[in-house]
Parts: sequence; structure tokens; C-alpha cells
Amino acid sequence: MTEKKTRKTEAEQLEIVAKLRPIDDAFFEKLMEDPDACEEILQVIMDNPELRIKRETLVGQKSIKNLVNRSVRVDAYVEGQEEEVFNIEVQKEDNDNHVKRVRYNASAITVNRSEPGDRFEHVQEVYVIYISKFDVLGNGLTISHVEMMCKETRKPIHDGLHEIYVNTEVKSNSKVSRLMEWFLKTDMDDPEFPRMSSRIHEIKHNPKEVGTMCELIEEYAAKRADQAAIQAAIKTARKCGAADDMIAEILKTEYGVQDSEIETYLSEN
Repeated sequence: MTEKKTRKTEAEQLEIVAKLRPIDDAFFEKLMEDPDACEEILQVIMDNPELRIKRETLVGQKSIKNLVNRSVRVDAYVEGQEEEVFNIEVQKEDNDNHVKRVRYNASAITVNRSEPGDRFEHVQEVYVIYISKFDVLGNGLTISHVEMMCKETRKPIHDGLHEIYVNTEVKSNSKVSRLMEWFLKTDMDDPEFPRMSSRIHEIKHNPKEVGTMCELIEEYAAKRADQAAIQAAIKTARKCGAADDMIAEILKTEYGVQDSEIETYLSEN
């Protein structure tokens, strides 16, 4: 007999969701379901109140495959009315090479958005916006714009890639810094950012939204537990001298890992 799943009471759900902030992965994914909130965040970070997105293209947690079928999962993906592409990432932990992660995401998105026969002049402008709890570049700025340039002439090279690093650590007298302060708070009511405030209030206090938010958190927790088990299995197999093809078979049969994800696990562990 299958054990019946214990459901959390409404009070328990409210308590869980009350602690979440926009910087938290699951909450940010939920926040990005709202085109109005996403558009407002982009308008502030891009310093362009006229910026408009293609609302139907907005996806939280989008999986993108590259040429060798290795998947990269981006936190939020949306296209602009001017044919540009925006990838917004949130990061709490300083446990990776974040600049190279930005480079990888941008290349995967560029390839994914290209079609056979496209001329390179038609490659879309890609903006990767990296929101972190720490100063990734260590330059003491709330927001940093990174573009390609020629070292000798110090002139910019317009290759269509725009990297924007924003952090909650460095405070400044700017609108983007005030927005970043809200990424660390558990609720929001600010007339300067009305659409984001409205969306956060809805997620926090609408019973239906609270319920789906709790389900999303449980999915995140289960996925992390699965990933930890898979990583442990790979390390154990390698200690025993198992070849990658044998480990791949174990991942498929024992853990149900898809072929497209196996290479990613093997290369990262």
C-alpha cells in the first residue's frame, strides 16, 4: 500500500513562503512567471524605462542544449521587442567561476537561437544579467558592464554579447542599488517598483500562489537530493576504476538520467 503524502497546512505553507526572497532560486523562478515584474527589473538594470519584452517568450528555468547535447539551465529567459535576448541569473553562493558561467550561458543561447544558413550579421544581441549576493568582479561597484574591447586601442568591439554583473553587496545611491536591496528582503511594498512589489505580494499572500510555491520548493529539494546521490555514485564508481561508459549505463538504469544529461554529470564530477 502506497504511503499517503502528508500535506502541509495553509499556516505551514505561509510560514515557508514568508521566509523566501527574490535572491532564492525557487522564488525567483516564480517571480519570473510574471512578464510585468520581469520587464520592470530589466528596465531598471538596463536603465531604459522604454524597454519592452515579448511577453510570450518569458520562461523561468529554461533548459538549453548546445551542439553536443549538453544542457545548460538558465534562471530566466526572455526576448526583447528589439530582437535582443535576455538571460537573468541569480546566484547566492560564491562556489564557481561565475565569469566563465556567464560566457558558457551566452554561447549556448547564441547557438540555440541560430538557424542553419543564418548570416553572422543576423546573430542576436545577447544580454546576460548576473545578479549575485557578492561582488563577482571585486571592483566595488553595484553594477558593472563588461564588453569586448581591443587591448591596444582600448576601443570596444561590438560582437553582440553584453555581460552585466549586479550585486546586493555594494550599496550606492542608485535605483539599481535600491532594487537590489529588495532581493534580500522577504516582502516588498515600494512605489518605486510597483510591478515587482505586486507580484511578490501575490506570491506571498495568495493561497493558490503560496501552494504552488511550496510545491516548487519541494521539487527543488528533491532534485538537489537526486543530484547529490548521482554525484556520490559517480565518485564511488571512479574510485573503483569504472570507465565512463559503464558509469553512464549506471546513471541511466539506476537513476533514470537522460542521455542528454549524462555528459554534463560526467564532466562536472
